[in-house]
Amino acid sequence: MELFSDRPAMAAAALTRLAAADAEAGGRLAGRLQVFLSDLIVRNVPAIMEQLAIELARQHLASLDRLAAATGWPAARYLDDVELAAAMDETPDSGTEM
Repeated sequence: MELFSDRPAMAAAALTRLAAADAEAGGRLAGRLQVFLSDLIVRNVPAIMEQLAIELARQHLASLDRLAAATGWPAARYLDDVELAAAMDETPDSGTEM
């Protein structure tokens, strides 16, 4: 099954699936992520990357909102954790306790 799609929302979901597979494989599939993005750019010009980034941010926020609703913590706290980890060049803690 190919994961490629020219629609930004579907491409964002496919990219997330590829990132999940890469994480499970210990980073050995990073080449698949690069091939996916290169193919997307070739078929849709570089402007697709702007749309993809916006869609990824929207999907990420929706995920944080669902996590917040499930745990009772505000989504802003999870976003703060992500920003802090990014500023410190780390992976955010996977635990739910803040």
